[in-house]
Formats: sequence, C-alpha cells, structure tokens
Amino acid sequence: MAKALTYPTCVRHAKSRKDVRLRHYFLCDPCAELWTKDAFAGNGSLYDGEKIEGYCLLCNQVRVVRLRTWFLCDICHRVAGAIGRNHVAELAIVDYWGNHVKPLVPQLELTRNDISSLRPRRDTDESATAPIDFLARETKKHVNVLGIENKTGRSSIKEMSQFQLDVSDCDTILNDMLRLRVPAYIIHAQVLEVWRPPTMGYRIAGLWWTDVYKMAEHFKSVKQRRDEQRGAAYFGKKAFADISTFPADVQSMALVARFKKEGIPKMYYSS
Repeated sequence: MAKALTYPTCVRHAKSRKDVRLRHYFLCDPCAELWTKDAFAGNGSLYDGEKIEGYCLLCNQVRVVRLRTWFLCDICHRVAGAIGRNHVAELAIVDYWGNHVKPLVPQLELTRNDISSLRPRRDTDESATAPIDFLARETKKHVNVLGIENKTGRSSIKEMSQFQLDVSDCDTILNDMLRLRVPAYIIHAQVLEVWRPPTMGYRIAGLWWTDVYKMAEHFKSVKQRRDEQRGAAYFGKKAFADISTFPADVQSMALVARFKKEGIPKMYYSS
C-alpha cells in the first residue's frame, strides 16, 4: 500500500497544507528574529544566506540583510510579503495627518491602533476581529472621535475600474464602528516597489480617501476571490476623492454628524 502523501507544515498555521512551499525573504537580523518569535512559534529560518546590503522586506530600511527561508502556505506568504508595504502606507498617513490635518484640528490626536505585524494564525481564529488601523482622539475630552482604515495596493484609484475590499475587511470596519461608536474613513495608499537588486523596498506614490457612507452608496457586488475561498466586495471608484480634500472634510466634522444621525450603514450586500 502506498504511503499517504504528507505535505510540509506552514510555520504560521502550524498545519500541513497542500500549498505550503519554501518561501524566501530578505530580512535584517532584528526583523528575522521578530518573525521567529512573534509569528512562527520560535521556529527560525531554515536557511540564512550570505550577508548583503539592501532593503529589509519588513522594516524597509537599507541594512545588512540575509535571505531567510520558511515553509509557508500561499495565504501566509501573501500576508508576510505585504507587511512592509503596509508599514510604508501607515507612516505616510501619519505624516499627512501631522502636516495637513493636525493644523486644522489640533484637538484631535491620531494614533496607530493596529500597527501591521505578522501574527500567528490558526484555522480556529475568528475573521474580521482585527481593530481599525487608526483612531483620532479628542485630547481634552479623552474620547475617540473617528477611525481610519488603511488599504494598500500597487494601483492608483485613477487606474482602477472598481475598488475591491475583502468582505472580512468590511466587517472589521463595521464591527469597530459598533464597538467604539465612531464613524470611519477609508484611505487607499498606492505603494510602489523600489529596487536594490536582489532586494526590494517600497515608496508611497499617492493617497485617496472615502468614508463608509460613500462606500455604501457606490457598492456594486460581492464576488468570490479566484485565488482564495473568501468574498470580496466591489465599489465604484467615484467613492474616492483626492487626499488634498481630506483635511477640510475632517475639519467640518460632517462625518461625525452623519454618524450620530444615521448610525452604521450597510456597506455591502451578499448575493
């Protein structure tokens, strides 16, 4: 009798999976140690390449890095590869708020509520439970006023036919609106690659904004992703505006007033 085929174990899921393969990342020593400790249950890289100077995929700094190798499934590989890109987007939003929004609303302090990081993942974990990415807090009253969810991609809004957002991400936004009783903006950050062969880093190329009500008004459909067993909601790109108009909208507090009047909108409808 032939032996049952055994696939490698995803170091993040801690489960044998058919799509698990050796994955390779250029990381500096501190970032490799961070993944080993925080995401991979102490399992270090299976192979460390020669020391070279280049971009660390995680911290996006030009440092001494090595090629590191782990067994990961397709989903975890995609998530791991996106962390550095998300860091660049988050820092761009923080900088834009400090330079353009803060002068108009000095009473609001923006905090990073869910800094992107690679965490352990198990099949029993609940979806749509991550906190919203940013919170703007009224410093004197010590109350949260609004949230901001960051969505990062390689394309600008202008290049898109529609804007795509995972159903689980929609649920994350709506769940935190319910939990915190605040409205939410969504900022799309266009982040592009920069190259220092054989390594790669990222740079911010553009920002666009919308809010949950505009998203609901421009909802198109829900479709199943081809590459993964999860749904994605599609929205008309006219929901988004250039980031230059964002400071005035925050200053007006129109979103906060609408939330008090209308409550949480239905962002999408499953077919």
